[in-house]
Amino acid sequence: MEQTQHCKLCDHKIVDYMTGTLCGLTGKKPDFQDKCGVIKLESEFKEQIEKVNIEYESVLKTKTDTIGHIIMYSVIALALFIGGFLIGKYVFDRGVISTVPLIIMGIGLGPLAIAFAPLNKYLTDLKIAKKKKDTLDTLCGKYGYHYDINIVHHTDSLGNKSYDTKLNIRKTSNTY
Repeated sequence: MEQTQHCKLCDHKIVDYMTGTLCGLTGKKPDFQDKCGVIKLESEFKEQIEKVNIEYESVLKTKTDTIGHIIMYSVIALALFIGGFLIGKYVFDRGVISTVPLIIMGIGLGPLAIAFAPLNKYLTDLKIAKKKKDTLDTLCGKYGYHYDINIVHHTDSLGNKSYDTKLNIRKTSNTY
């Protein structure tokens, strides 16, 4: 794990866009082995816990919408495939050869592609959010912290999202 992951949680950090993350106490880049001996886990720590957990839960809340999107557009694609096939069969039985059924079936590929784009986005976002949460939880464990968080999601009539969080951080002597 990178040392700067520890620094993201620390109130001592200084972010310099030329040299990167620096320790506010030493003015140098972090140079510890397993964990920092002077880390200050207060406001930045709380903000990161809330931010990472809100992001993770927000991604999880899109799962139902993603599955519904896949089902809806897959049904549309299937209907176009079947409709194109049945029209082709009907026209062929009448002794006419037409490319219209093939065009209809080809149009069915569009909704099929649209069906799986949100799934790809969901899986990518979930992987990123889970990695951030796992990193945060590992760092919390290294420094002997455990937390419980309750997040309430709000959406106003315009679709703007806001969150209320209730965070309980406990310091234990157990570290790993």
